[in-house]
Amino acid sequence: METRRSILLLMNGFGLEVPKSFNIYTEALMPSLAKLSNYYPFGALFASGVEVGLNRGQLSSFREGYSAFSSVGKVSKKSNIVQASIADNSFATNPVIAASISHAVQNQSRMHILFSIGERTDDTKLAQLKKFGELCVQAGIKDICIHVFLGDNSVQGLKVSNGWIKNLKYHVMTFVPQMRVVSIAGRKYLSDATKDEKIAYYRMIVSGVGEIWTSYEETINKKYQGKFNDDNMGGFLTVRENIIRANDSVMNFNYDNSLGAEYLDIIQNPNDFFPAGKIPLNVAVNSLFEVHGNTNVPYAFEGELPEHYFFEGIPDDKRVLILADRDRIQYISKCLNGFRGQFKPNINVWPIEDKKQRFEQMAQYLNAYINQNVYDLLIVDCDLFNSEVDAKTIEQLRKNMAALDKILNIAYTRGMEKGYTLYATSLYGMKTKLFLTSTYEDIDFSQKTPLIVAANDIGRSNTSIQIDGNFTQVAQVIQRNMGANVESTLVSSRVFAKQKKSLGLAIIVIVAVFALFLLYVFLYTQGYI
Repeated sequence: METRRSILLLMNGFGLEVPKSFNIYTEALMPSLAKLSNYYPFGALFASGVEVGLNRGQLSSFREGYSAFSSVGKVSKKSNIVQASIADNSFATNPVIAASISHAVQNQSRMHILFSIGERTDDTKLAQLKKFGELCVQAGIKDICIHVFLGDNSVQGLKVSNGWIKNLKYHVMTFVPQMRVVSIAGRKYLSDATKDEKIAYYRMIVSGVGEIWTSYEETINKKYQGKFNDDNMGGFLTVRENIIRANDSVMNFNYDNSLGAEYLDIIQNPNDFFPAGKIPLNVAVNSLFEVHGNTNVPYAFEGELPEHYFFEGIPDDKRVLILADRDRIQYISKCLNGFRGQFKPNINVWPIEDKKQRFEQMAQYLNAYINQNVYDLLIVDCDLFNSEVDAKTIEQLRKNMAALDKILNIAYTRGMEKGYTLYATSLYGMKTKLFLTSTYEDIDFSQKTPLIVAANDIGRSNTSIQIDGNFTQVAQVIQRNMGANVESTLVSSRVFAKQKKSLGLAIIVIVAVFALFLLYVFLYTQGYI
């Protein structure tokens, strides 16, 4: 099989604008993109929902994008892993599940469950929460406190969690009356809040002093009418009492590895944040799945290793280099390796050190490595917008897009000189609000991402891109180009298709002639002619 050397330029964060979004893209802003999309095969790829192996309506993100890309869309849902353990009765005997329950039983204390609710929540997750509650009751725990975090959403800014609060009540707490909701807060208190905000929220649920609303469904609706949504809703209590006490047990019922790192650290190490004697100690903290950023939290289940993964399809004799930001490159390489510990010796990485100068450094190193002419596959991860270092303005985003276009130009011009095939796409698109003078404007690149395929022998006249494709199929295309025996229909050659069609007609004609010959012989031998 003929192999091709390739450059995979991932313009991550950049997608095709949703019509209602602020119109930021122009051909003048990104002339290289405009030129290539007009001359070479260009497609709009799905970047959200079931088309890329995610939940319905769920948007791709950095981690989800790479996971879907590496596993070619066959993403393993963590709720399926938990469900399998319930089905084979290993859920109850899981060491972390059992230890969490045992701690509360031995200390005759409370069980606290951190549970995120929203658009991604489904009946399966509620049934698994119910099962955990039933195990607690069977063991003798009399008080199970649920801390509900709103905003388990595929799209930020939604106001849908109140419906799932009702489902929680009718499908879980009705059957396990020992369960009760004791606090509610927006998802940011598990992920994006400042440390001071997380400390204040923890102090509130320990002391029982704060905003208290016993009719929490009505309260959420009132907050919806104001400035709050599921993500940013301020925390409030539904009971008038101290909640977390000494010797209690906390279970982080998470299906998302990014939730709760700092917040759980505060629960585990209160003396680091509060005066001695003011905060309950000996609180056991456990989790369903690993929490990125907090290695001290025992977790019950490993994320299932994907059966197939990107590097699996790259032959050992093909050299690969990944260019990416230092903070991202470890996850990227692990994810593309299917989270296996052992890497092939042909896989190399080069970290970009300075986030503020990432575009300039990326352009410099990309140009150098293309000139070296030693790698069969260059994977270039360009982060369009980095909230840590970029000003949250449309002017900054435009500046970044122009810088990204210069990298695209280098990948194209230098790559063509060295005989590379260029694949320029994105594994996710950003959806956010950025400043335009004194107002916020919606930027929505989230639904679809572009794909451009360019090579010396590829053009629109002889190559096409599948109109209903998605970015996970790009992995198949590149694996095939590297020599892997995989099917790929995303990018097809029209010339080959015509040749194949002509060959098929020729075979039909030959078979027909041969059949007529046999018929003639039969009729002749029988004396009919």
